[in-house]
Amino acid sequence: MFGLHPNAEIGYLTTLGETLANTILACSGGGGGGGGKGKDDIVKESLTRFLQILPPFFNLLDLNVKAKERSPFVVVCLQECERMNILTETIKMTLEDLDAGLRGALNITDDMEKLGNSIFLN
Repeated sequence: MFGLHPNAEIGYLTTLGETLANTILACSGGGGGGGGKGKDDIVKESLTRFLQILPPFFNLLDLNVKAKERSPFVVVCLQECERMNILTETIKMTLEDLDAGLRGALNITDDMEKLGNSIFLN
């Protein structure tokens, strides 16, 4: 349409579609299906559920002791376990910060508000 390279046109149309979908979600609100619950109540319930199902951390010391042979596959597995621990810790901290913000113990930041909206909209 604009004479863009095909790859640039794909990027443009993808961004346009995402913007349209986000606008529809933002305008849809949250009326009706909550059963009388407010947005904060729904987000708090989801936060509690997410924190309960969050997997436990890998014990890297035990894994390193059990890994006798250091083949490339074992090294990659150990690295991925370490990365998974970092990801799990980040998710846990973010969810706990949002929970503290909803309780009033912390100020709600823009990132926390975006996370709350995303959780509310599934």
